[in-house]
Amino acid sequence: EYILHLYQRPNFPIIAEILEIVNLLTPEWFTPNVPDDTRRDLLFQDVLCLRQDGKLVAFLVFTSWDGSLHITLMGTHPDYRGKGLGFMRMHHFLYHAKHLGFERVVTLTVPPDVKPVYQATIRFYEKHGFVL
Repeated sequence: EYILHLYQRPNFPIIAEILEIVNLLTPEWFTPNVPDDTRRDLLFQDVLCLRQDGKLVAFLVFTSWDGSLHITLMGTHPDYRGKGLGFMRMHHFLYHAKHLGFERVVTLTVPPDVKPVYQATIRFYEKHGFVL
């Protein structure tokens, strides 16, 4: 059973849990600066966390500007990939965005010609209605 938690401006213990996953995903997905940037960004952003048995297994960091929600970072613990957690997390996030009155959700990602692994990221976003 998975439980979703929304943290507004998460505290340091939650930030530490997120950074554990970020560090596991670097360098396959993230550049070396992402852990430090994330630590600072989370002081001013919100995060949707997915937990199983109290353990953080996935997260989605977001903020708002110009009337849109912006996904700034997503990650799933490597041991939990391929279990539909990304779909579950994104579905809940988009519902949350709509409930708050946002009509637009934006994200930036790395072009696949720069880092081929991001082709899977683009397909994931497209499945959820995002347009390049």
